[in-house]
Amino acid sequence: MVKNEHVELIPIFDDNYVFVLIDSDANKAVVVDPGEAGPVADFLCERQLDLGGILLTHHHSDHIGGVGELKAIFNCPVYAPEKNQKQISGADHWLKEGDQLKIAPWEFTILELPGHTLGHIAYWDQQHKWLFSGDVIFGLGCGRLFEGTHEQGYTSLQRIKKLPPQTLIYCTHEYTERNLEFCRILTSQDNTPITGDSEALELYANVLSNRRELGLPSVPLKLSIEESTNPFLLARNVEQFRYLRELRNRQ
Repeated sequence: MVKNEHVELIPIFDDNYVFVLIDSDANKAVVVDPGEAGPVADFLCERQLDLGGILLTHHHSDHIGGVGELKAIFNCPVYAPEKNQKQISGADHWLKEGDQLKIAPWEFTILELPGHTLGHIAYWDQQHKWLFSGDVIFGLGCGRLFEGTHEQGYTSLQRIKKLPPQTLIYCTHEYTERNLEFCRILTSQDNTPITGDSEALELYANVLSNRRELGLPSVPLKLSIEESTNPFLLARNVEQFRYLRELRNRQ
């Protein structure tokens, strides 16, 4: 990876993150899921960054609320899921499974990952091993199924699981501590069908505690660690996934 290409996180609302991909050499940036414009515009202006595009994963307001204002300020193109044309206004380009999106120096492959919403997409940067996954997966958890089926949710997570283990997952909510509590509940149950690596989970918990005490985010997630600790990735079939998701909905 080119050292001057990196990702910064802007916290908004209670627990959302907006991601800013930065090419320091060219003073260029790309923004992912700006639910609010003000903090993003301030960040870009303070660093004198040229906004080359806005990437959207799905249509929920906490992911698209700042799009109109940012587009007006920076006059940049907006990329959005093709299946959300009715829910998202102001997009310039509509994306579907397998599309290649080039915004130099970045190149993304579009993955359709339905479940949380029917039109949800993710942006996979193979060069950097970055996945901008919206609300499909979280630290030790996954997104609620507001529109899709359990089958879709399970299949989407299995697709993420097949990415290279060094993948960094940029999910848009800081839910990891709450999901750790859910994992504790699972490990205390004798009849749970989901068993993960308890030693890996304890190490995860210690690292998470240290980061959060320092005010640092748990994001990006490391896929190699989520694979051995995240119960939703450990589910071996749709029935186990359904059991977990319904149990988590009640917590």
